[in-house]
Amino acid sequence: MRPWLALLAALVLTACDSGAPRPALLDSRPPPGLGPRFLAPEGWAWGAIQPPDGPELRYGVTAPAGAARRAQVLILPDSDEPAEVWFETAADLTRAGYVVWTLEWTAFGGSGRLLPPYDMVHPGPPGTAPQALEALITQVIRPRPDRPLILLASGDAAATALATLARQTPTASVILSAPDLSNGAALRPWESLAVRVGLGRLPSPGWRPWSRTASEAAMAAGADPWRGRVAHSWRLANPDLRQSGDSLAWRAQQTQLAADDLASLRTRPTLVLAGKDVGLASAEACRETLGCRAAIQPQLGSSPHLAPDLVRDAWLAEVTTFLDAQVPPAAQVAGAPGAIE
Repeated sequence: MRPWLALLAALVLTACDSGAPRPALLDSRPPPGLGPRFLAPEGWAWGAIQPPDGPELRYGVTAPAGAARRAQVLILPDSDEPAEVWFETAADLTRAGYVVWTLEWTAFGGSGRLLPPYDMVHPGPPGTAPQALEALITQVIRPRPDRPLILLASGDAAATALATLARQTPTASVILSAPDLSNGAALRPWESLAVRVGLGRLPSPGWRPWSRTASEAAMAAGADPWRGRVAHSWRLANPDLRQSGDSLAWRAQQTQLAADDLASLRTRPTLVLAGKDVGLASAEACRETLGCRAAIQPQLGSSPHLAPDLVRDAWLAEVTTFLDAQVPPAAQVAGAPGAIE
C-alpha cells in the first residue's frame, strides 16, 4: 500500500474510533533545568471544573504572600500555549498584591482532551468555553465589590472573554492583550463536506503528530530566546501538554464564532493592547467605545508576555497601571494577607 493510502486509512480509522476523554493534568512536572522565574509561583495550585458536556477544564490559582489582597486577575491564555508560560507574569502580579487565576479550554494546555489523538485539537460542545468561564467566576472565584475580578485575555481567548462578558458575568474590567478575533481560516468546500458527513475528527491539512523538532521550532515571533522556549520545555517534560494542530471540526467551530462587539463592554473599563500587526482592528473598535482605552505599542507581537525585556516591561507597565486603577481603596488593606476565602 502506498504511504499516502496508509496514512488516509489510519486517519479514517481514527475518526471512527470513539476513544475516551483524557482528564485534566493537575500535577505538571517542572522541566529540568528551567530557570526559577519560569516555574510555578509559590503557593500555586491546580483545580478542575467540569462543564455539563465534555472533559474537565484546568484552572490554576495563587495568592500573594505577606501582602494585602488588592483584586483578582483571571488570565485566559491563547490556545497555542499552556498556562505554564504565564507563571512569570503570575509571579509579577502576585508580588504586586493580586490573586491570580488561569483557565484553559477543552483540548488546550492541561485541560482534558476529548478524543484521540490527544495532541490534535478537537472541539468541545458548542458554548462550553463561555459556560465554563462563567461557572468558574460565579462558583469558584466569586468576586466581591471589595475584591473585584479583572479578566486578562490573550490572543484568541479574547473571543471567549467577550462572549462571556456579554452574558453580564460579574467582572469589573477587561484587558485584551494582542487580541485575535479572526476566528481562523475558513474551511475549503471538501473540508466543510467532511465535517457535515461526520468526519470532523480528521486533521486539517498539514497536521503531523507532535514532535520535539517541530515544537522547538515553534517560537512566537518576537519572543525572547529564553521565554520563547518555555512552552516547549513544559511540553517536553509533560506529554499531556502537547498539541500539534487542529481537527476539521475545531476549525469549523472557530469560523462559526461571532465575536461580540466591544460596545457590549460599555459598563466595564477595558484596555486593548495592540501592536503594529496584532490587534489593530480591536484597537480601532476600542477607540470608538466608551470606557475603552487602546494602547498601541509598535513592537508588541502576539505573545508580549514572552517578549524581550524592553517590550515585555512596557506591556507589563500598561497592564499593572490599568489594574491599579481598578482597585477599590478599601481593598488595599482588606482581608488577611495571602488568604483566599
